Amino acid sequence: MKAKIFLLSLLLLSIGYQLSAQETTDEPKKAYFKFGPKFGLDLNANLQNLPTGTQLTDQLKGNYQFGGFVQFGRKLYFQPEFMYAVVNTTDEQDQPMTLEFYKVPVHVGLKFFDIGLLSLHVSGGAIYTHTGKEEFSFSKEKISYQIGAGVDVFDFITTDIRYTLKNGVSLADQISDFTTNGGIVNLTVGLKL
Repeated sequence: MKAKIFLLSLLLLSIGYQLSAQETTDEPKKAYFKFGPKFGLDLNANLQNLPTGTQLTDQLKGNYQFGGFVQFGRKLYFQPEFMYAVVNTTDEQDQPMTLEFYKVPVHVGLKFFDIGLLSLHVSGGAIYTHTGKEEFSFSKEKISYQIGAGVDVFDFITTDIRYTLKNGVSLADQISDFTTNGGIVNLTVGLKL
């Protein structure tokens, strides 16, 4: 398993390097490479009934994730991440339980507004989610997709808000379903080193 993760990491690093080296600017070409820690959480939210008060507090308790990311490219970028996530919830009998996940989002993003102090970006890509207690086995059912947007401050602090799309559901149905039933919204903050 460690060998597979190492090989996948090498592949992602080489692809990212190629993407960053292909950017064209008037300046001499320099590879843009950033990495750093990232922290966040997942919220289950919908537009008709946003969680407030006790609901929001319950979602925030014991719901966290941390990990790291690597970013290749300045305007058009490639960003693989690795996150460890914990969610405290209840089972069918209202008994407390803790779920652990390993998440590997792989996003392509685009900075579309950059004034140095502040920049905005959009991103999208796949996310592989593995339950922490089961033995590692790759399957397509564990892959879903995310879209999102974010803000970078001083090109040092990066924030993202991402929505996880449901597999096999059209975009129109995704939007309709999100407004009525909600979905998983991922909020993260990272430091670019």
